[in-house]
Amino acid sequence: MRTLHLGPEELLVAAKIAVEHDETATEVARAINAAEERIRAAVPIARVIYLEPDIYSEKEATAGPDPAATPGGPGH
Repeated sequence: MRTLHLGPEELLVAAKIAVEHDETATEVARAINAAEERIRAAVPIARVIYLEPDIYSEKEATAGPDPAATPGGPGH
């Protein structure tokens, strides 16, 4: 997840979210919409939100220098 202040009362949020390979486009869209609602409720100045779905892979989640940073990795 990345955030960027665009102004004193405006925040951009960008993140990848893990989805299962068998989820439908409708399910993914609903999950993204729900996540956007939760972000806006928690951080009202989050005005621009970009959420990119990424197919969850356990192999990728546990690889690399920071497994917790991978969507769906440990702790997610």
